[in-house]
Amino acid sequence: MIDPAPADALARIAARAQDLREAFQPGAQPRFGDVRAPERTAPSADPLSVALPEDAWLVVHDADGTRAYSRDGALRVDEGTLRTAAGAPVLGFPGGSARGALPVPLRLPDVDRALGRTTDARLDPDGTFVYTRLAVDPRTGVPDRERVVLGRIALARFPAGTQPLRREGTQVAAPSGVAPHLGTPGDGTFGALIPYRRDAGSVDLLAGVDRLNEAYRAFEALGAVVRTRAGMQKTTLDLVK
Repeated sequence: MIDPAPADALARIAARAQDLREAFQPGAQPRFGDVRAPERTAPSADPLSVALPEDAWLVVHDADGTRAYSRDGALRVDEGTLRTAAGAPVLGFPGGSARGALPVPLRLPDVDRALGRTTDARLDPDGTFVYTRLAVDPRTGVPDRERVVLGRIALARFPAGTQPLRREGTQVAAPSGVAPHLGTPGDGTFGALIPYRRDAGSVDLLAGVDRLNEAYRAFEALGAVVRTRAGMQKTTLDLVK
């Protein structure tokens, strides 16, 4: 059995290394506050990629269908549903307003998908999820393009001082008893989205490397103590013999 102290030290090394591995993953939240840096954004050519307002979270469905929150704005459409890069369905308001409404997954119509009439899916700064419906006028045979609005994505904000519960990957959960405020981009409560941008991480790489080195040094020091203790025990056993 591994001694608890070395096992804890190894766990700290693994956690520090995980922060560095996720440094450039869109929306990833560092495990340790001492390596957190102001969030960076980077340009993107994807019309579904957006940078979120500083204090806002996307509202998503976790793998078990419960509500979770993410800063991952590198969105995509998969099987007709708007999702984060990690695959979580993004929730929004089909009617466009959060007032008195519950957010639901935003989807392209199955009929238009089946007929291949969906193209140019994108997000506007106010969170409107739209696509262009391609059709042909049956009387004239002239191609027609129609802008179709599917709704506005939902944003959430936690009360001041709230520390969200970190989950694996890019998602967090609300602490027990905490109900985040919901709204939409640019509604007067939340800022607008920045299209064609994406989150580029919020980990201070230099601080992360320093903390990882400290964790390694602590493990080495602990190893020296364990070796010394083992040597003393062996000496004691030898004397007893």
